[in-house]
Amino acid sequence: MAMSPDTSIKNTPPPSLIAKVRVSVPISMPNTQNAKSEFDYVVGSTLKLERGCVVEVSFANRIIWGVVYECNYETEIEHSKLKPILSVSNASPINNATLEFLNQVSEWTMAPFGQILRMMLCVPNALKSDVPVMCYGLSSPAQFNVEQLSASRQKIIAWCQHNPPVPANILVSETGVSYSTVLAMVKAGQLKKIEASPRQNRDIKTTLSSLTSAIRSASTLNLSPEQIHAAQKINETENGFSVALLDGVTGSGKTEVYFELVKKQILQGRQCLILLPEIVLATSWVNRFKKWFGFMPNIWHSGISAGKKKRIWREINDGHPGVVVGARSALFLPFSNLGAIIVDEEHEAGYKQEEQVIYHARDMAILRAKHADCSIVLATATPSLESWINVRKGRYQHIILANRYGVATMPDIQTIDLRKFKPAFGKWISEPLLSDMQHRLKSDQQILLYLNRRGYAPLAVCSECGVKQSCHQCDSLLVTHRLSNQLRCHQCGIARPFQNRCQSCWQTNSIQLVGPGVERLAEEVYQLFPEASVTILSSDTLTNPAQMALTIKSIEEGEVDIIIGTQMVAKGHHFPKLTCVAVIDGDLGLSGGDLRASERTYQLLTQVAGRSGREKQTGTVFIQTAEPTHPVLQALKSQNRDAYFELEMEMRRSADMPPYKRLAAIIYSSLNELALADYVKTLASHKPQFEDVQIFGPASAPIYQIKGRYRVRFLINAPKQVNIQKIIKSWNASITMPSTIRRQIDIDPYNFM
Repeated sequence: MAMSPDTSIKNTPPPSLIAKVRVSVPISMPNTQNAKSEFDYVVGSTLKLERGCVVEVSFANRIIWGVVYECNYETEIEHSKLKPILSVSNASPINNATLEFLNQVSEWTMAPFGQILRMMLCVPNALKSDVPVMCYGLSSPAQFNVEQLSASRQKIIAWCQHNPPVPANILVSETGVSYSTVLAMVKAGQLKKIEASPRQNRDIKTTLSSLTSAIRSASTLNLSPEQIHAAQKINETENGFSVALLDGVTGSGKTEVYFELVKKQILQGRQCLILLPEIVLATSWVNRFKKWFGFMPNIWHSGISAGKKKRIWREINDGHPGVVVGARSALFLPFSNLGAIIVDEEHEAGYKQEEQVIYHARDMAILRAKHADCSIVLATATPSLESWINVRKGRYQHIILANRYGVATMPDIQTIDLRKFKPAFGKWISEPLLSDMQHRLKSDQQILLYLNRRGYAPLAVCSECGVKQSCHQCDSLLVTHRLSNQLRCHQCGIARPFQNRCQSCWQTNSIQLVGPGVERLAEEVYQLFPEASVTILSSDTLTNPAQMALTIKSIEEGEVDIIIGTQMVAKGHHFPKLTCVAVIDGDLGLSGGDLRASERTYQLLTQVAGRSGREKQTGTVFIQTAEPTHPVLQALKSQNRDAYFELEMEMRRSADMPPYKRLAAIIYSSLNELALADYVKTLASHKPQFEDVQIFGPASAPIYQIKGRYRVRFLINAPKQVNIQKIIKSWNASITMPSTIRRQIDIDPYNFM
């Protein structure tokens, strides 16, 4: 297709309508990062199109999906060279709010528009026109005596009398009869065959009636006076764009408060989106939802079946009321009647997408709510500094839950100074913690030991030559995993069997394992408490939602005495018998040159501590540390969050760092180290000069090599009112980038590795 931007032929209006179609292909035009992927196609005389229609087109010798953004009679391309639109999907047109949202995501992230569009058109079978299927229903009028038929045929007739025609496989599965019986009944005239669409053609009114009935028959929320007041404040907001920070201590019942907003929107016939940082951990959350609403939400993540994805995508696009619960990707579903968005645990770093299109789901959710003109609630016990400052500036409504629900009280937090109570060599549990654990187990209480290190040991070093076992394609140490008997790279994911033999000097039995991971901590616990029931909560040991659900259920029912976990344990779990939480290494994460290191550590440890004492028994939290006077640990101990936030904000302000300034990271990578060095050197010589804008670099990324690619970084610091994307675009357009080099742009980076 001749679509060259250099073509300047102006035609008289062609006889056919021209559609400007944006295709779901990531296209970076020369020296740009934000091409619109828009091309002209001829509209056949039999096709009816409007903005938002999903169409099939031929592009670069393949058939792909695109979306019509405009229809008119103007084109700069010679009419004879334009290709026709091949077909129009029978999916409803994507609404304008969604199309404009996609535009702004592309502009903000500087990702090619086609790459953003692909995230929305992610369910190909939802876009294709439905192929009619053969369904079977009761003949009408029935010309036979039911009593004279076999039991199997009577069962089919009884079922068909109360249900619409369905495919044979459904009829067989619902009645338990054989397929041959169905065919025999057709031959005898007792059943008829009907060609029908496989879609469930429930109209919106029927869907709303069903959801309303379920809500009214479900359990009533038993809210505390504080929760009632918070729910009223959220629901007082008129329909329209607004942002509220639901700021409640751990165990205060934030979920039930935002459920009231969701209920209000559903009863008004609207759609709700609830984002969770890790949908794989949502089993207990979904159970709570079903209890209070009487129906299941639509759960959206990569693991659900293609059939479910198709149904959810279609219903959302058609405007059916309902609730979608999902991870980041759920933001890009084609909501056409959005009433509210909830971002649960809004502070979570897991909302930051670090690959392909780089974005923060919290920020994009606010953008989505703005385009949909609906309310958004950010729920957390430990707000991000960005949200905290927006509250202080009056941009967000601030709704506070200061107390735990019911009779539960906040846990007592204590630090254990490891300089005074140093564990024995090769051990990680101090004497004060050990003593308390013994007491808890005798009292039939649960204990949680938190260590944010997967595997058995983070470092394997040769005692003969001193070489650390590292990844051959990353600047990363290999982590020992005893349960799988492997050495793994946590950057690229490669693994090799653990052999007690140095890969450098080839000396056998020379590998020493340094430091603890959760597996090594579990080994110590087994030795100390051989009679206790112990489980490890880690992404290495719990690899799928079903396994996770069973483990969580066993903990909730008191079948586990000691839980050992990584940050997975901080994700909103409610364990009734858990009264003791111990942070094995409270200093882990407090350093490392990361801008948000102390903020993230404070948030994570607060969430972990919040698992303790959520029922009648008061909880205790122990933090083992060699730096008990560190401001983060002091703030945790005194439970004075706001004082810590003030200190952290002052440090950011004095350093001209976010959220007072804006950062953008540009990482260039290549398999060719010399070519990369030459290119970034040339790029550095063309740095743009603007007042108050600083460009640092080029500098080797802290992890210089990942998956064999060498990495060099520039970091831009600019006032928030500066269009940092425009600066990056014009700078990169000044020099042609070799095809051997990749560019990755991260606006508001969270990961500085």
